[in-house]
Amino acid sequence: MSGLSPPRLPVAVIIFCGAAFVLCMDKTMAQSPSSPIVGRLVDPVRLRGVEDVHLEGDWAFLPCREGKRLTICSIKNPTEPKVVSSFTHPDLDQAAGLAVDGTTAYVASQGNHRLLVLDVRDKSAVRLIASVVVGSPEVRGVLYKVAYRDGYCYVAHQAEKKLFVVDVRDPRRPVVVGSAVVTTEDDGPFSVLVCDGYVLTGTLFGRRNRLAVVDVRSPVRPRLITQVLDPAISQLSGDLVGHRYFTVAWDRNAFLVFDLRDPAHPKLESKLVDERLGQPNRCVVTGDRAYLPMVKGDGVAVVDVTDPRQPRFVSSFRDPVMRKTYGVAARGDLLCVGAREGNSLLVLNRHKLEQKGEAPPTE
Repeated sequence: MSGLSPPRLPVAVIIFCGAAFVLCMDKTMAQSPSSPIVGRLVDPVRLRGVEDVHLEGDWAFLPCREGKRLTICSIKNPTEPKVVSSFTHPDLDQAAGLAVDGTTAYVASQGNHRLLVLDVRDKSAVRLIASVVVGSPEVRGVLYKVAYRDGYCYVAHQAEKKLFVVDVRDPRRPVVVGSAVVTTEDDGPFSVLVCDGYVLTGTLFGRRNRLAVVDVRSPVRPRLITQVLDPAISQLSGDLVGHRYFTVAWDRNAFLVFDLRDPAHPKLESKLVDERLGQPNRCVVTGDRAYLPMVKGDGVAVVDVTDPRQPRFVSSFRDPVMRKTYGVAARGDLLCVGAREGNSLLVLNRHKLEQKGEAPPTE
């Protein structure tokens, strides 16, 4: 009994169709409506060691600690974030802190104790305006975070245990004009938050750590006025929303809320200590949710802050590309997350994190 055989396709056509099928599958998976991942960018050179994420409109500023650079990415099309420029310079050691004011960026260079002033008017061609040594070059130790307000930068110097004030009103001639000791114990300053005429700095690496308050109403005469102590306090990096400071302590697995109605005397309003937070080291709040990048969890934890007096763990989302997440920033429905060991920037739909995240265990 005879029959017709199906036509044979050339091997090249079969391979091509198979490749096309795989590409279509990849594209479909990348755009899966159930995934919170909107876009991703991995670059082992220009995103090496992402330390923080700072958003200005369609621009994401990423200080990269190990990469010794400031990288600027465009997220105008959030499905395809892309590097626009990556600034390096002999004056820039490990990039630990960043503040942006309009067309000027200030970068704390960790190991060589320098504050760099950068012209970021042209995002594709960042230019060094000036740099200044902060503290004594003979003191071993590092600079950490920096904040800007009204012509002055406030810089945390961990080794000298001081908050330094740098006058940058003339960006071509930055000058250190004052400093205040924030602790006399074995901890040192890390974070810097400006609230009205005060700077709040969280310390780390001590047997006990603190939230120190420095009066900078006269920037050339800063002075320590008070401090808050609690076993859950360490590092304290977070977000100021209204009169509340939402912050985290990575080595305590803690999320804390401070009442800053009187910024000279902050009050610890509530705290959530939970291993499911995955050693969080940054925090951003939008709406009734706080989003915490997890150093240990390689992802993002979600905390319900509908009632700030009783924060509640909701879920977490992990992805291999988010290895050792460090930075996070929010814009509308989107989160931009930087991963220090993943050398990556991910754009997430924050609403879908709870759909795909890990639900808290039932009792």
